[in-house]
Amino acid sequence: MAEFLTTNGTSYHIEKIITGANKKLVLVSPYLQISKTFYERLLDASKRNVSIKIIYGKDELKPNEKKSLDGLKNLELLYFENLHAKCYFNEYEMVITSMNMYEFSEKNNREMGVFVTLNNDKSLFDNAVNETLSIIQSSEIIQLSKTKQRLFQLKNSNGTNKKIKQGYCIRCEEQIEYDVEKPYCRNCFAIWSKFENSEYEENICHSCGEFESTSMIKPECYKCYKKTNT
Repeated sequence: MAEFLTTNGTSYHIEKIITGANKKLVLVSPYLQISKTFYERLLDASKRNVSIKIIYGKDELKPNEKKSLDGLKNLELLYFENLHAKCYFNEYEMVITSMNMYEFSEKNNREMGVFVTLNNDKSLFDNAVNETLSIIQSSEIIQLSKTKQRLFQLKNSNGTNKKIKQGYCIRCEEQIEYDVEKPYCRNCFAIWSKFENSEYEENICHSCGEFESTSMIKPECYKCYKKTNT
């Protein structure tokens, strides 16, 4: 029989669902800012070779959050724009709740939830899983790791192709021509030029595309800068 949960009970059972996963783990949360405790539990699940799916739908993930999630093997990260549901389950247990997997929610919000199990609430459990699968099928896969390709094709004005060194926009990660004097794509440069703050902190290395603290005057991470200037 389903069990009603308050805020603390919801957090407890979500953690229990992560630690109890043997083969699969699905986390549906519009807002995503995983607390240290939950992340450590996810790392443990990853080490057990549990298949992890996380579906979110609000806000762009910060570079440090992407980097942390990239440390989880067997993770599939998906984005669903109109997501509002919150649901967390493994093979046997599930929490349907108002709580996002968001550190602020755990500590500050008044939440409610319902805990169900496959054995005692099979119809409810299966219906929620099927709805989640429908959401997954309509979601966009988010790539955390990029395959670095140092050269790509660019057409000359006469229509022929030439190979040029690949760079990345230091704001949005779009692939652009490598040029430390022009480390933004056209759209991001238009936004940056409204203020022209050369020291404004961005998140991407223009050379390798990794998440690093960069700016217009320092568009490369230290490692790439050393390679370029030695």
